[in-house]
Amino acid sequence: MKRRLLILMLLVCTTLLAAQGVRDGAQPPSTHAAIDANGRTLILDGPVGDLLIAGKAGNMPANALFLFPEVEHMHLTLPKTDQGLGDFFALLRSELDQQSRLSQTASVEEIAARGPDLVLMKATHFESTAKKLDQLGVKNFTMSLETWNEWQREIVQLGALLGNPGRAHEILGLYRARLDLIESRAAQIKSQDQQRVLLLQADRTDNTTSYKIAPDSWIQTWMVEVSGASAVWKGANKAAAGWSTVSFEQIAAWDPDLIVLISYSTPTASYLDGVYSSPLWANLRAVKEGAVVASPHDLMNYIQPVASWILGLQWLAKTTYPERYRDIDMRTEIERFYRDFYAITDRSIIQTLVDAYSRSIADNRR
Repeated sequence: MKRRLLILMLLVCTTLLAAQGVRDGAQPPSTHAAIDANGRTLILDGPVGDLLIAGKAGNMPANALFLFPEVEHMHLTLPKTDQGLGDFFALLRSELDQQSRLSQTASVEEIAARGPDLVLMKATHFESTAKKLDQLGVKNFTMSLETWNEWQREIVQLGALLGNPGRAHEILGLYRARLDLIESRAAQIKSQDQQRVLLLQADRTDNTTSYKIAPDSWIQTWMVEVSGASAVWKGANKAAAGWSTVSFEQIAAWDPDLIVLISYSTPTASYLDGVYSSPLWANLRAVKEGAVVASPHDLMNYIQPVASWILGLQWLAKTTYPERYRDIDMRTEIERFYRDFYAITDRSIIQTLVDAYSRSIADNRR
């Protein structure tokens, strides 16, 4: 009798504690809650079985998602994530090569009709897509991922949403270990010894090549400064919301020590050849000294806010200050990156990525 009374009292206490937890705002153990880039709190009732990534720049949330092992058990629908060089998601899951990609301009109704448990998208699609999906009752989560601060904050939230906060902190620890090495050495560089660096996005339209500079707040500018160099264009981009075209006269006036050419849609080699064969550029000091180089990539350019931005930072630091960062071996770092961040152990896949990187910078040896 006493035993049954004790069991009954324990059951009552458990029920009361659970009820108190709900009243206090605590979620049942099976639910996951997180705050997205637009400040909305999303609560999921359990694991995500069917996930869709929508809209332009979907490669950025896709890069973040694939950092988590939970992606292995999801049915995925991806938008076009190929910037022109390919993407590596099919290397992680080969069946993605056989699946048709969702149009980047797919309508809200088309997205909803697919019945996903969760839609991921860039925060820039909040007004056009996210709010309308809310009205249709389709759960969605936005990510910005444009800066290192946003990566830190949003990876934690994505980990919470997927029910794996431990992996989120592990990911940030992997970034921090590499970043700490760069920052600690950069801090030792005296202002008079700083290299003056210019990043230029190369673009060809109607057989005319133009060069553009990034806004001050973007990760490209931050990467130059974190490496210990001076971003010579800082303050010159008045557009703020995107790349701004710059004249050759301004490039010559800046007279940078190092020029890094970036192309997100095609290999940069053709632009590099154009610079070195141009009579207009011939008298530029960086050209004379062979200090105009192509930015690195494998199946995605490293100098942008995708997960491999850390490889871009390591390459940039080593290229700008080869002696200071001489112990960084980029091929080894690429192998470690894909093993530690994406759990790739297949040597042939790793070699494919390393070889693509090597080809991307082959023309830099002048």
